[in-house]
Amino acid sequence: MDTPASADADSPSAAVLGRLLVIQQAIDAIPDELRIADFVRRAMSAVPGIADAFLYLKGVNQPEPALAGLLERCCGEVPREPAQNLLRQLAPDLQCFPMYAPGQHLGCLAIRVADAAALRPYLPFLSNISSAIHRIIEARRYQARLAEANEALRIARDTLEMRVAERTRELEHRATHDQITGLANRALLVDRMQGAILNAQHEGSLVAVVYLDLDGFSFMNTGLGNACGDAFLCETARRLARLVRDSDTVARIGSDEFVVLLCGLDSAGRSSVLLSAMLAAVREPVRLAGKDVVLTASIGACIYPLDGDEPEPLLRRANTAMHRAKAQGKDNVQFYASARDAAVAERMELESELRRAIPAGELVVHYQPKLDVASNRFVGAEALVRWQHPTRGLLPPGQFIPIAEDSALIVALGEHVLRQACLQARLWQEASTGAARELTVAVNVAARQLRERRIVETVRAVLRDTGLRPACLELEITESSIMHDLEHATALLHELKGLGVTISIDDFGTGYSSLSALRNFPADKLKIDRSFVHEIETVPSAAAVALAVISFARTLGMRVNAEGVETLGQADCLKKHDCDEIQGFLLARPVPAGEILALFSQPGLPGWEGFSA
Repeated sequence: MDTPASADADSPSAAVLGRLLVIQQAIDAIPDELRIADFVRRAMSAVPGIADAFLYLKGVNQPEPALAGLLERCCGEVPREPAQNLLRQLAPDLQCFPMYAPGQHLGCLAIRVADAAALRPYLPFLSNISSAIHRIIEARRYQARLAEANEALRIARDTLEMRVAERTRELEHRATHDQITGLANRALLVDRMQGAILNAQHEGSLVAVVYLDLDGFSFMNTGLGNACGDAFLCETARRLARLVRDSDTVARIGSDEFVVLLCGLDSAGRSSVLLSAMLAAVREPVRLAGKDVVLTASIGACIYPLDGDEPEPLLRRANTAMHRAKAQGKDNVQFYASARDAAVAERMELESELRRAIPAGELVVHYQPKLDVASNRFVGAEALVRWQHPTRGLLPPGQFIPIAEDSALIVALGEHVLRQACLQARLWQEASTGAARELTVAVNVAARQLRERRIVETVRAVLRDTGLRPACLELEITESSIMHDLEHATALLHELKGLGVTISIDDFGTGYSSLSALRNFPADKLKIDRSFVHEIETVPSAAAVALAVISFARTLGMRVNAEGVETLGQADCLKKHDCDEIQGFLLARPVPAGEILALFSQPGLPGWEGFSA
């Protein structure tokens, strides 16, 4: 029967009571429930009348097998009303202080009695300790449940905030991006155009607005279906995005219309290389429905601030240029040609056309013969490129070579000229007899070509493919192009010389090379620039330069060629100073390959055979 715990008439020991008070206070300081149970068992062993003590906390520890059944009975008798300071005698020598929470059993303090009379004065105090343990355990578990609930609430709140943020981002993305390709839409494009214009105003840079329309997309979309059409748009979007920088923007603003925003340009001409790359990227086949689908694009472009300083006018003008590209046969680039940037637009359009002209075979090579002064016989020719433009006619190199050099097209152009010239020289040799079979061809090598070590392998491959003997190829390299990096230039010229070709230093006297540096180059010939030849009869300093070049070349065992010879007096002066070769309008203007053999069969300068220096 459950009875309230009461004290025995015998007085308890003050020392024991003090110890029980210390135990009660120490329990509150122990953080771990399992350690509380262990501490109580050890501390209770010093209380009179106690043989052993066990603090059973449900869910924390397990009672000894001998006590398990008895404690289970105590656990099952949960009172309906809250009750504290209860004492239950579970067996003659076993007393229990149960700990109840509303509707549940938390555990109990079980005391194995050794001397009931000695223990009786301390039972109320043991009941207080049990109640203290009860309060501590219940408070801690309540705090744990509260912390767990707060954590669950925090997780739920964070999850909700994340879902709201994700949904907000999704809605913002849908409002500013194309749903098929994921690119920026018109609204985001205009916003970024405004930002790019403000930055360009601050930095003094340019912005290019590029309007790209797919040629024949509607026909392909109708024939293969919308799914294939969408796949083609996505692939086009990926290709365009790969070509631009992170600071640029690619947008889709129509069914098959894209706009590319190129920011922070230092010159208008810089964009033309990228525009040609866009044309090439679109032109690559796309595998759809088991077929290789090939479409082209028409591109129009305009430049801020040359063509406008607001997004909408710039878009309209880029669109106008795109329609002009459509009208001119599609698959090309056109620039908006306002009155203010007509020259820039002309140059950029010319560059775009030049990029197509090289593979289209529009570049032709003319040849200017070179005369050996001592024998008065033609010994070869210099290859000079011309552009047979489909609408502008035959363009001299001065109108497109600078464009090619600025845009890196000079590498492809130079390789094209080298291959054509070597092949033509081989054909001349096969069609000639005697000394004519040793005719040489000279080809100019641009500075940009020299900066790429690929030039060595290119020359080797061309000689192999055309069958021309290396000794019949002369590579003309300008003096200025080899002086920027002497170590690289020296090593490269030695590699080229190792192929067996002749190395000629062009425009000698106009650069800034030191004679000591030039002495280390494996050059076979020096070419006197035409500016000195033009004045050799009238300006003593020009004649002195020509004489110095010839003398310097003789010292290093080199031959000398004088270009730009236009009068017989100039030729006589050069012969008098022992110049080895001459070329210029006096002999012949550059002529097509088909006419050069006729020149080679003629004598050099009439009357020179009897000339005496």
